[in-house]
Amino acid sequence: MQEKTFTIGLGGYRMLQAPNTTITQMMSYLIVTPNRKLIVIDGGLREDAAYLSEKIHAFGSVVSLWIITHIHYDHYDALVEILEKPDQNGITIEKICYHFPPQEWVDAAEPRFIEPNKACYDILDKFRHITFTANENDQYEIDGLIVDIMKTPVDYLDYDPDYTGGSTVNDTSIVFKLLFPNGKSALFLGDLGLRAGTKLAMKFKDKLKSDIVQMAHHGQNGAGEDVYQYVKPDLCMWTAPIWLYDNNGGLLNPELENAFNNHHFKTVIVRGWMEKLGMTMHAVEGEGPAWII
Repeated sequence: MQEKTFTIGLGGYRMLQAPNTTITQMMSYLIVTPNRKLIVIDGGLREDAAYLSEKIHAFGSVVSLWIITHIHYDHYDALVEILEKPDQNGITIEKICYHFPPQEWVDAAEPRFIEPNKACYDILDKFRHITFTANENDQYEIDGLIVDIMKTPVDYLDYDPDYTGGSTVNDTSIVFKLLFPNGKSALFLGDLGLRAGTKLAMKFKDKLKSDIVQMAHHGQNGAGEDVYQYVKPDLCMWTAPIWLYDNNGGLLNPELENAFNNHHFKTVIVRGWMEKLGMTMHAVEGEGPAWII
């Protein structure tokens, strides 16, 4: 896969948006500091672990901080795959950061994911000596880069599991900014949904302004237009395969019509929001690896 490069001016820091290695959407980022310190965000599916491991080994095999945005397997399963290996794929992980609602609440909200979620909870429990909980207003410094935690699911009880406008667990995604020493910033929204996105916009408003944004919930049926109006990014990062980015059901399922914007996903609508904001730089997971520098 040919790598693309997007130049934002991160002052010697680099950020990799990993490609999906299956047809399924996922989310995986690797941040490399000037002194080759590594931060991983989510990591993707089990099938994505080999690609991510290769990239980690290319920069010294030690991850200073691994952040999990929320308890959905297309975000955490690569980490589970690595941790379950006796040698962890030769990777050393110094700290793992997350903030999940209570397991009982998650299981009740999304019982169809109990089995994969249990594997995640179980392996994190075995590695509790390197795990810690992210709290709102926390800041972590890695080689001059600040991870600024803006939102955690302390309000999870506000999210009715019977809500039909999106996934309740998506709304429990932690939201954080990467603050680069030269003043550039990247906002990560995880799979944040409409309800939580509206609360985020009302609370932070212009403080959401960032040079880079990871589009919520793979760019479809996530945070609303109000969030992006405050962010006003230069670069949009879409954790979406091409079928999802184009809302093309035929690329997902050959039995369906192969045509642009013919399915029920809302990605093209969100793309329209960004076009109205004048956004022209888009890193799309389905187009292959993307380095942001």
